[in-house]
Amino acid sequence: MDKKPTHTRVSETQRYTLIGAVFGFLFPLVGTSLRILVSGLPLDLPTMLNTQLTDPILWVVDTAPLVLALFAGYAGRKQDMLSKANEELSDREHELKINQLTLEQRVTERTAELENANQRNMRRSAQFESIARVARTIRSSQTLETLLPSIADSISEQFGFYHVGIFLLDNSKEYAILVAANSEGGKRMLLRNHRLLVGGTGIVGYVTKSGQPRVALDVGQDSAYFNNPDLPDTHSEIALPLRVSTDVFGALDVQSLEINAFSQEDVSILSALADQVSIAIQNARSLQQAREALAQVESSSAQTGKQQWYEFIEQQPEGSYIFDGIDAKKISQTKNESPAGGLAIPLTLRGVRIGTLKLSAATDINREWTSDEIAIARATAERTALALENARLLQEAQKRAAKERAVGQISARIGNLVNLENLLKTTIQELGSQLPDTEIAIQLTSEKLQGK
Repeated sequence: MDKKPTHTRVSETQRYTLIGAVFGFLFPLVGTSLRILVSGLPLDLPTMLNTQLTDPILWVVDTAPLVLALFAGYAGRKQDMLSKANEELSDREHELKINQLTLEQRVTERTAELENANQRNMRRSAQFESIARVARTIRSSQTLETLLPSIADSISEQFGFYHVGIFLLDNSKEYAILVAANSEGGKRMLLRNHRLLVGGTGIVGYVTKSGQPRVALDVGQDSAYFNNPDLPDTHSEIALPLRVSTDVFGALDVQSLEINAFSQEDVSILSALADQVSIAIQNARSLQQAREALAQVESSSAQTGKQQWYEFIEQQPEGSYIFDGIDAKKISQTKNESPAGGLAIPLTLRGVRIGTLKLSAATDINREWTSDEIAIARATAERTALALENARLLQEAQKRAAKERAVGQISARIGNLVNLENLLKTTIQELGSQLPDTEIAIQLTSEKLQGK
């Protein structure tokens, strides 16, 4: 609050006292003049002085200046007090007005701050909601071929950016290769396999080298920005690293039509979005690698299973059976006793065909099979294939167990023998009992003897 300038002024008490004293002097002057006129004396100064000294009544009248001065001074004192009270009230009113103006200004400023904060909160809420939508888009895609374009399109759509590009490093981490973009210029760059040197000119090169976000609020003044003729309308750009822990494997490039389009809050939010994109890309890569490994395992397993089944079938007697409506009987592989036509369903196990289930009409060779009949036949074929596989595995397990028992018996018989001749004889005898109709011989030789 500004202070009023101080200056010396005559108070009302002094002024009233002076006026009262001056007015009081009129009483002695008028009284003395009247006394002289009544007495018939000449009206001059000596006569007035003599009259004042000789008339006691005039002595009382001479106190009028003092009395009036006192009364007038008292009135002036009251007037000064009233003026001071008025001044204090005026000052208080002035202070109140200033305080009111200050309070109104503070309220206005606070309201503006609240509005700005509310706008920032609304903008941040909208950004988080956009991130959630992008995350839902990311979760809906599992392969890199569909994931990367959907990320670029979703970020551009949700945040309203002019261009969104995703760069991934090559195996040698020498170049950052553009793998997805939403803008028309970005798609032209994709067609010519656009790539940037890691650590080279441009924001993406800087980010992929340093692993730190980089913002160009005005690309016309940023020395790190590399002018791209495919994106001529860019005025602001931000690039964020895509990484797992400290391993940078790419960059998220976002460009805007506006100058100063990215604030520090935008950098933080987009960095969180880049982290989600990094995780999604790594998950897609891991899933793709797992699928490729699974495909290789399934292919190898199918090939192994196919070979095992071929060997198993070759070791088995002819295994074709037919049901004639009364009983099931075995038939020859070379003799096809099933009627022509009908329905044939393969017995398939992990992609390997191990047989065929054939259904033929007993009387009508043109019979049409219903969906229920086909479903029953297919379900039976599936369960039959599984049962055959279980039977084969059980048979192989039994064979392995028999082999282990035979080896165990031979080992038990010869384990306690120390005489060389008895050991050799016992070994031949035990092995001969396990392999009938087999001639067995053991010949001891040495490498030195074989070389001669």
